[in-house]
Amino acid sequence: MNPKIAVVGGSFIDIYIYGDEPHRCEILEECGGSGFNVAFALHRLRFEVLFFSNVGEDHRGTFFLSKLQQLGFDTSHIKRKSGETALHISFNDKTIAVKRGVNDLDVDIDWDAVCECSFAFINTEIPRRTIERFLKNFHGKVFLDAGPRRILSDYIRSLHKDLILIGNESQCETLTCDVVKMGPRGARWKELYIAGDGSVHPYTTGCGDVFDAVLIFYLLKGEERMVALERAVKVSQEASKSFKSALAKAQAVADLLKGAGSDLST
Repeated sequence: MNPKIAVVGGSFIDIYIYGDEPHRCEILEECGGSGFNVAFALHRLRFEVLFFSNVGEDHRGTFFLSKLQQLGFDTSHIKRKSGETALHISFNDKTIAVKRGVNDLDVDIDWDAVCECSFAFINTEIPRRTIERFLKNFHGKVFLDAGPRRILSDYIRSLHKDLILIGNESQCETLTCDVVKMGPRGARWKELYIAGDGSVHPYTTGCGDVFDAVLIFYLLKGEERMVALERAVKVSQEASKSFKSALAKAQAVADLLKGAGSDLST
């Protein structure tokens, strides 16, 4: 049985626009946010996930919670706050607008529930004070993704003794990261390097979240760092070829892992 994991991060409504002619565009509206994407991917990989996040008391918040309940995802730790649910808009897979909404408010943590978790994932979609408080009070291993905002310094490492810090190349220019995501060129973990396929695929939104979920999956199954890194690179690249939304990528992650030769039965 896979372990229970706490995820603390942002919830967004993602609007994707594809095409160049107004009357011939494809428009998708989905649940998203990097925190949610990782939580949902881990859920699909059979982890018991406690997802702590905020949505607004608006129609987007209602849509978000209703969709997740339809998908069988536990929403009991997602709190409705006074304000707007966060919104992310992309055009041909390039972000053009972000409204952070109630992600700027502190996230309420049920510490009695979190005490049952040996592992956690957290990222910077939420206030830095929430991140710091969580690191000071959580006693298990933490995977911390430095994205998407530049709000961290190496001071963060002093707050938790068992921390794996993940980021992309630009984020890791000012942070001492353990794992560096390098896009089409692959990824590295200190002295280990896994090359990517070198190709820029059309649907990259959410690929970094798939990378994080797959990396965590293999590490918590006891695989070596090299194996975890290799599979994270391969699966995230495959996801970028045909799955347009971040949610679609997270939903497909189990099938993508099977394609990479993983056995999910244990």
